[in-house]
Amino acid sequence: MSIFAEKPLSYALKENARVISALVVRSAVTRFSKSRFGFIWILAEPAAYVGIFLAIHTFMKAHIPFGDNAALFILAGVFGFRMTRGISRKTERAIVSNQPMLTYPLIRPLDTIIATFLLEATIWLMICGLFMGGLAYSMDRSIVVYPVDFMECLLAILFFAFSFATFNAAVGALIPRYDTFLSMISMPLMLLSGVFYMPTQFSPEVQAILWWNPFLHCVEWFRTSTYIDYAPLLNKGYLLGLATGLLAIGLTLERVFRPRIISA
Repeated sequence: MSIFAEKPLSYALKENARVISALVVRSAVTRFSKSRFGFIWILAEPAAYVGIFLAIHTFMKAHIPFGDNAALFILAGVFGFRMTRGISRKTERAIVSNQPMLTYPLIRPLDTIIATFLLEATIWLMICGLFMGGLAYSMDRSIVVYPVDFMECLLAILFFAFSFATFNAAVGALIPRYDTFLSMISMPLMLLSGVFYMPTQFSPEVQAILWWNPFLHCVEWFRTSTYIDYAPLLNKGYLLGLATGLLAIGLTLERVFRPRIISA
């Protein structure tokens, strides 16, 4: 009797689930054991973005780009971008951060990516819920006007973040300087994502350039669920199609070059 007959697919899936669960716990311990203020800092970062924008807005007596509440506008932009990039940024470092663990036969590079993604997605969804709930309480009204669109947006953000991270993790494990490149483009990506402005206020020529930034579509999708009459520069098909392509390439690279990635 072969080993495959003795250990059916269900057994392999259970074993893989145990490996990923153990990696999630390890990632959480590594993330928060070094500092008691680790989770507080994660909460403080979005609050800092909102606070700085509101301070500048008040000082310059500027008009809100859209809507009647500056905090809501910037919070939707911050989470549309920061949740996507925050999840993907940590996840794309999963292989490098867990390199010693790859010497164990049961652990594959993809397992480390999935485990890190699950942890980061859980953290950011909790933070999003806290901030959105807190703002709704302070404004004494519901700020998610389209709940179904909001859930679709969160799923799309998670899908793109995982796909983007899988691609970057595989390429980064093969090209050492690639992580430096990703760090360099993080700030330009945020500035081009419509976090602090409404993209449709620009000329068609500028919009045509901004349109290619997938993070902009994450921001615009997030805002469409919090405003009744928001006019977004949004193409859901482009975001989901790009995410699917990046995921397919990332998974292929991870599988084809797995021995090289493990021995890197």
